Amino acid sequence: MIETEYDVVVAGYGPVGETCANLLGYYGIKALILDKEKNAYPLPRAITWDAECQRAMSHCEFLSEVKTRKIRGVDNKDANKKSIMKITTEGFDTYNYQHRILFIHQPQFDEAHRENAEKYSTNTIKTGSELLAVDEINGVVNCTYKNIETNEQFKVTSKYLLACDGANSTVRKLNNIKLNSLDADESWMVVDGYTKSSFDCFTDIDAIQYCNPTRPTTIIQGVENCFRFEIAFMPGDTVEEIQKESVFRKYIDQWIGDNEVEFSRTAVYSFHAAAAERWSNGNIFLLGDAAHQMPPFMGQGMNSGCRDAENLLWKINGVLKGLYKPKILDTYETERKPHVARITSTAIKMGGVINAKSKFRALVRNATLRIQGYFKGKENIFPIMNGNRLGQGVHNMPKIKDVSLERYYFNEISVRLNDGRIKSTDKILEKNFGMILNDFEGNKKISDKYLEFLNKHNFKIINISNNYEQSNYDNYIACEDTHSDMQIYCDKYDCNAVILRPDKYVFDIFNFETDNLDEIVSSAIKNLQETAVFTPN
Repeated sequence: MIETEYDVVVAGYGPVGETCANLLGYYGIKALILDKEKNAYPLPRAITWDAECQRAMSHCEFLSEVKTRKIRGVDNKDANKKSIMKITTEGFDTYNYQHRILFIHQPQFDEAHRENAEKYSTNTIKTGSELLAVDEINGVVNCTYKNIETNEQFKVTSKYLLACDGANSTVRKLNNIKLNSLDADESWMVVDGYTKSSFDCFTDIDAIQYCNPTRPTTIIQGVENCFRFEIAFMPGDTVEEIQKESVFRKYIDQWIGDNEVEFSRTAVYSFHAAAAERWSNGNIFLLGDAAHQMPPFMGQGMNSGCRDAENLLWKINGVLKGLYKPKILDTYETERKPHVARITSTAIKMGGVINAKSKFRALVRNATLRIQGYFKGKENIFPIMNGNRLGQGVHNMPKIKDVSLERYYFNEISVRLNDGRIKSTDKILEKNFGMILNDFEGNKKISDKYLEFLNKHNFKIINISNNYEQSNYDNYIACEDTHSDMQIYCDKYDCNAVILRPDKYVFDIFNFETDNLDEIVSSAIKNLQETAVFTPN
């Protein structure tokens, strides 16, 4: 591989760039992070962070914890404040592990991520530095950037460039990548602030979609008594007028009640849905809003960008370390693009629920949703709890209709080790390929011809069983499930083993029909190598 000053340059240091910086530091990849702004944006924008993205960052062991609060649910109310459809995260209690959707306060989220990224000696972070030019010649990415204060220009080389520079991405424009609108633009006003106590309307939920056709409004009680109102911008409104407190309070006082509040921000802006035609140009990759944009109605815009970072960086790390062939990077777009497209489509549909701005459409919507809720209940109705299969790539997952999240994105299971310590499967596997067996009781010896592959990939084998007998392989871990999550999963999906990727997406599930671990390992390695992305031993 050609020598360059950096392995990776990251353009943009918002939440997706911050995620990249921490993952790059975790992997020990030499990186330069650039952002034209000197400091993080001081006001809240994104307000949700889900467990998948939180789990991706858990290995970075943050110096300061990101403050979060679990979202209990969302209630869609009609113009008379009667519930049309209440969606909760409660009741998804098949497993001890509970997938969570969390509120955050973005300024504190940014602060914690940036503080942690600074601890990695392999990171060089230059805020107040604007990217001016980028191209790739013979596998080398050439970047020109300038110091905003001094106007001094610098040139650097890297193997990869990650464009995390937002909806108006400079990198996307410099690479002549077209951004296609999905025709779902809406203008709303956002009012953020603080209150000393929770609003009375939030007894068992934390967000309300007030589906009043005369003025649709979203009400959110966030982390540490931060609140947000999103107020639809209607015909006849002006940007200046609707941001006056005397005007917007007419729409929100009914929800505030007697609470003391302090407003921190008002802003009118448009929600967009858009998708870049392609997500890469050689070794230059688009992530987050540079690649895709969606309405906020599922709280998945930032989360989708963080998933981009997790997906791409375990692959770049493997290529740099000689574990995978460079063509594995092609699967970043083939896997992530369909995944994001389904979330975007659902977000647009959810926006349509609140955005019915005629009384007739609202009447039809209310009847439809109430009938749907009566027949379906709340099972699989919270969209982000549903299974969302990655597109074609490094996995053998079939398309399955109406399946829950863990079929594709595996649970984090709590286990008891031989010495009595309690540890999660995420912590044991780290960011490596691995395999979890359910109650394997046979011969645990692995032959030398397979140990080379296993050791090269730091491949962990977890056997959840009451038998703590060890193997000749150092990364074989015998342990006991503290609950019954693995058994429940295996019963549900008719398997007794699962192969996981470094990002905890399921590579494959299977049933072992042998009492010889060597044969199970042989089959698993063959299965992995058939993807043709692993380098030969």
